[in-house]
Amino acid sequence: MSRLKTMCVTALLASTLSATALAGHCPMDGKAIENGLANIKVSDEVRTQVMQLHDEGMAAHKAGDHSGAEKKLAEAMRMLLNASAM
Repeated sequence: MSRLKTMCVTALLASTLSATALAGHCPMDGKAIENGLANIKVSDEVRTQVMQLHDEGMAAHKAGDHSGAEKKLAEAMRMLLNASAM
């Protein structure tokens, strides 16, 4: 029984730490998008779309929806990279 308790506590601790690590990733992505917009010339339309995705992603992060935040922020980064490649 003690071994089972140890395994359960370990699994719980690992999942908590990984969720915390993922939650900490969103602000770095948001900052990268902000820096990209400051240094890359893009059209006003692209800038508006990227900032909207950025804002939605950061709002999702603050609300605890880290999966949704990662999706929005990744979409914003892809859009910014694609626009800068043109």
